[in-house]
Amino acid sequence: MQSEMSMDSIPKYSGKPTLYLDQNILDLFVKNGVGSFGQELIDKFQIVYSDETLKEIRRSTGYENDFLNVLKELGSYHLKIAIEQPGFIITDKATITCRDVFEAFEVYCSNDNEHENIESSMNQWLFKFSGGRMGDSISDIHEEQLSAFAQLMDGMLEKADELPVGMRSQIKKYSELIMEQYKSTLHELENTISKDIPDTTEWNGIKSYRESVGIGPKELNNIEPPKVIEKIWDAVSVKLPESAHINSLEDFFQIRINPIYPDRPYHLHQKITGMYNMLNTLGYFPDSKVHKERRFIAAMSDNSHASMASFCNVLLSRDENFVRKVRAVYEYLAVPTEVRLVTVSYA
Repeated sequence: MQSEMSMDSIPKYSGKPTLYLDQNILDLFVKNGVGSFGQELIDKFQIVYSDETLKEIRRSTGYENDFLNVLKELGSYHLKIAIEQPGFIITDKATITCRDVFEAFEVYCSNDNEHENIESSMNQWLFKFSGGRMGDSISDIHEEQLSAFAQLMDGMLEKADELPVGMRSQIKKYSELIMEQYKSTLHELENTISKDIPDTTEWNGIKSYRESVGIGPKELNNIEPPKVIEKIWDAVSVKLPESAHINSLEDFFQIRINPIYPDRPYHLHQKITGMYNMLNTLGYFPDSKVHKERRFIAAMSDNSHASMASFCNVLLSRDENFVRKVRAVYEYLAVPTEVRLVTVSYA
């Protein structure tokens, strides 16, 4: 299946069951070789990797070729979410492409260089919420985000100069619209936060949130499957203040409507991202030390892996906390992907 095909022409995948590997599995193979365990996976599954996999490989400075060679040896295919044109609208479909992994990595790095600034700025709010960026206010971060977003839009318009006049006009109109929507979203968010927290320079959102509802890892990590999400909602709902105006599990986990674009479809893989984030915020087997940038970035990658793996038959990971969160989210959203915790070790 090719990612450049139109939505209607994407054929249904008909190969072996698809297998998504968390980065810690690839790390195992880099350190110890593919071995019999890897060969067993090759025989049974079509292994796939995502752009998030490539992103983590890019961060493994000095070991990029080692990871890429493992993906090549595993016969891995490239998994990508399909984007609808025009408008760059995210869909609920994904494509699997057989391509040289080194070429895929080169293309990814080239594209990432263009969008690195905007992606980094978009993540700064969550990093601040997680306890990072002490000394900076929400307003400071929003100014950075608007600047980065404006640069992205300017870049789009520059490229549009080569297009026919009608298409240029359409892209210009669209870029202005989403810029206004983005400004409005940030403004609304800032106003909401400032009502309760006038000074956000020393604010730790996760710590404040857990204190406000009187719940955290100590209480939540005793919750066992099945129906983890429902049990967490039962525990939290009785502690929420009436002023929160949250009366349903769907509203609490922000999965009823698209929180950024309420008029657009809210796809399953997007809901997974939101629910996984909320479990980390609440403290259900949370990622540790996310106030440190390196750990925050790793947690963001885990979230993306959880989202992308929902398009596959099986997900493998060696991280028990990750597996617990993903299983809880998948169970509630009825995602059929099987999540397996790998405990294999090498002598």
